[in-house]
Amino acid sequence: MDYDLPTPLEVLRESGPTPFITKAYNIVEDSSTNNIVSWSRDNNSFIVWEPETFSLICLPMYFKHNNFSSFVRQLNTYGFKKIDTERWEFANEYFLRGQRHLLKNIRRRKTPSQTQTQILEKFELEREIQGMRRDKAALVTELVRLRQKQETVKTYLRFMEEKLKITERKQQMMMDFLLNKVKKSSFLENIKKRKQQGIENLEQSQEITSSHGVEDYGTFIKAEPEEYGDQFGGVIGYGDELHIASMEDQRQDEGVQREMDSEGIWKAYVLCDEMCILGEHLL
Repeated sequence: MDYDLPTPLEVLRESGPTPFITKAYNIVEDSSTNNIVSWSRDNNSFIVWEPETFSLICLPMYFKHNNFSSFVRQLNTYGFKKIDTERWEFANEYFLRGQRHLLKNIRRRKTPSQTQTQILEKFELEREIQGMRRDKAALVTELVRLRQKQETVKTYLRFMEEKLKITERKQQMMMDFLLNKVKKSSFLENIKKRKQQGIENLEQSQEITSSHGVEDYGTFIKAEPEEYGDQFGGVIGYGDELHIASMEDQRQDEGVQREMDSEGIWKAYVLCDEMCILGEHLL
């Protein structure tokens, strides 16, 4: 018949009996001291026949003391019971004659102090776990907040990019409009005409000033707009000349006016409206 024998590794993994149980078993097993301590008739308990002699002879051979009461207390911690009130007979279900392999099952009982210590350790462990859970929840909340902030920043950056693109488009269209105006010969001719007219007006004003004298200069200033039909009320600058020349060119060429409305200033205002709508959509 084949038996499932344990492997050497499994044997090594099994913890053996404690030193106290091993020594107690050897004391009882020693046949030379049967008159002092021995197995019972049923071989399931042992009897200390002479406690005083047991303390003086047997205990010092295996332990560092000769205190019988201490030996009995140790038996109690390992689950031994005194089964006879008239003699010192002790028994444990795994302490049997010829069954040494069962000794590994005899374990020390947990004392109240040990139980209390384990309860405190368990409580501390649970409290630490709760603290870790709170920290995890706080980290998750912070992570969500940072992600929301990141999305807000991304939205703002997209908005600024669109705003920059629209601004560049508007500037480009304005530049294209000005270039188209400058390229037209009528526009440049109007600028030259207005400049020449300004020079002529300046020369006439100097002639009038020299002929009437300094005292009539105030009258000349007041009469100049009506006399020369200058709606700007004085000497015209170069910037004003550009503006006037542009206006005259627009009056002369209605096609240029339509081009301005379709590709110039009007589109710039349309882009401003698009910018406002885009900002409301993104924010």
